[in-house]
Amino acid sequence: MLRRSTFVRIAIVAATLFAASAGIGCHRPPPPEGAPPRAQHGATRDQTNAVANSFFGAANARIEVPACAGRVALENGSATIADSCFTGDTNVVVCTDATSASPVKCAPEPGKLAIIGTANDMISYARIR
Repeated sequence: MLRRSTFVRIAIVAATLFAASAGIGCHRPPPPEGAPPRAQHGATRDQTNAVANSFFGAANARIEVPACAGRVALENGSATIADSCFTGDTNVVVCTDATSASPVKCAPEPGKLAIIGTANDMISYARIR
């Protein structure tokens, strides 16, 4: 049977070990240097670094928001956006006519996105995958 002083010592050691293990991995690395590069037509390449901590060490995850997104005004019903983030016709691209309820055709090709719509409408676009 444990004496009371032995039980108190075990409780103190256990509490100290628990507090120390709870603080493991609390160091947050500094943000990466420099801003993400900007694409044409106001599109951005946003990236977010998520940092998680556990008893097994730090876990880092890199979250990328759509690589190509922005707005472009059509000239005589068409526009071409040159950007290396468009890699081919298998890209999934979403285009919306922000000016009126008019149909829009978006055709991704290697290095560019061709948009065909109505007159001089403003088109919002985003490459999803």
